[in-house]
Amino acid sequence: MTRLITLALSAIASMLLIMQFVAPSSEPKVAATEVAEASPGSGKGVMFADAGLREDQIQIARDGSGQFNLRARVNGAEERFLIDTGADVVALTVETAEAAGLPVDPANFRAIMQTASGEGMGARFKVDDFEVAGRHFRDLDVVVMEGLETNLLGQSVLRKFGKVELRGDRMVISHD
Repeated sequence: MTRLITLALSAIASMLLIMQFVAPSSEPKVAATEVAEASPGSGKGVMFADAGLREDQIQIARDGSGQFNLRARVNGAEERFLIDTGADVVALTVETAEAAGLPVDPANFRAIMQTASGEGMGARFKVDDFEVAGRHFRDLDVVVMEGLETNLLGQSVLRKFGKVELRGDRMVISHD
């Protein structure tokens, strides 16, 4: 539980730090896919990535807890991801990895990551197809982490989009 709290606080701290350095910019002149504001239990604010994406960017509303989430497919299994700009890689829960058909065996987990609360136990895998925001990433390196309760969408995917910025209560991800 301490690891989860530390991970959540680290993600929040990273987002607050980014918000301090990103000044609000004028609205884009290109059309963008809007995501409805989140309300508790509504499921809104969480989008499946390819919904209506013919635009140059997507906008994701901050949810009730102040975070940004979206849906993606891991080897065809649709899952919810927290956008974590401070994470280097895509991190999966054991449950998501199993739903995606990865051969997860917690007995084989090793210390593979340094977290704020110590060493993170997990295993590295390659995902055949990771689909997010209308884009497919083949043979994507991911980690499956012991005790992780939320999938994390990290920089290994985010940096491939071009630009990620905060505009008030929205995260804007621009396509290259």
